[in-house]
Amino acid sequence: MNDSRTRIMTLARHEYRAAIRSRVLVALIGVLVLVTVVSVYIAAADYRGQLADYEAYRRAAAAGGVQRIAPSPLALLSLLRGAMEYIEIIGAIIAIALGYLSVSRERANRTLPLIQSRPVTARELATGNALGALALITTLVAVTAVVGVLCLGLIGNDWINGAQAVKLLLAYVASVLYMFVFYCLGVACTARSNVAANGLMLALGIWLIVVLVLPQIGDTLDADNQVPGGLFSALTVSKPQEDKILSHFGTYEFVRTGIEELSFAKHYERFAFAMTDVKAKDRVLTLPQLLGAKQHDIEWTAFYLATVGGAMFATFRRKRPSRHRTSHPTNHPPSGSNP
Repeated sequence: MNDSRTRIMTLARHEYRAAIRSRVLVALIGVLVLVTVVSVYIAAADYRGQLADYEAYRRAAAAGGVQRIAPSPLALLSLLRGAMEYIEIIGAIIAIALGYLSVSRERANRTLPLIQSRPVTARELATGNALGALALITTLVAVTAVVGVLCLGLIGNDWINGAQAVKLLLAYVASVLYMFVFYCLGVACTARSNVAANGLMLALGIWLIVVLVLPQIGDTLDADNQVPGGLFSALTVSKPQEDKILSHFGTYEFVRTGIEELSFAKHYERFAFAMTDVKAKDRVLTLPQLLGAKQHDIEWTAFYLATVGGAMFATFRRKRPSRHRTSHPTNHPPSGSNP
């Protein structure tokens, strides 16, 4: 067991060090950090103004002897909405690229046959690769998270508290798992293709459908999304009336919802937005209530992680040469010949 663990950690370190030295990775981290800063800067401009107005109101109310001062309607974490959206779109592409580069690097350097020639099982090889990739993606997301928090304080003029820190941690843990799924997709598609570029194109095609096409179809078919703030809200339709209206379109809603459910990106977005207080309805819920409300999205994430991760592990088993193959042919006398 100890020998197996040592081999796995050695493989994980090999994967991590090989990737961390890549200029491509540094450039990708730079892109993700840059878009995070830009998104927070844009969102913070309006936030600072609203925060100043609220502080002025609070001081005036206190000076006037008001006992109950309305809580701030602002949500600091919502400034990271753009950062989460960039992880959803650009982060997925980065993860696919990392998976592609991992396989391409091993093929170019011919290190995989050397590793496979040693007493390493397919499970150890796949586990080492997965752990190295997880460490790599965690590093990338951690850098983005630190930059995001600093931007909230330095640009938004407000700092997160302990409860917000826990929610933000969960959002970034979900981001790591989200990107890891796409990393596994990049590895599986590239490793199964004789030409690495073809595997990359296949993975990007799947990304296009899962991240852009399916969510867009679901949003377009949702009548409530056709008006800013919601169609039913604009028409002052109550929730019971809304449910009654939608009950006449059961099949339509079933198909529309089914399309959205197929999108892994949509499940990540719902969870990440809930943890960063993007929607007002989520801000009044406690953390256990939020996790309960998003259990469905958590379950879908686990499903995609198991399915795509399993496909990557299967790829390593398929590429593993058999140890039982004999190296020397057995000499048999020709049929009918005399010994």
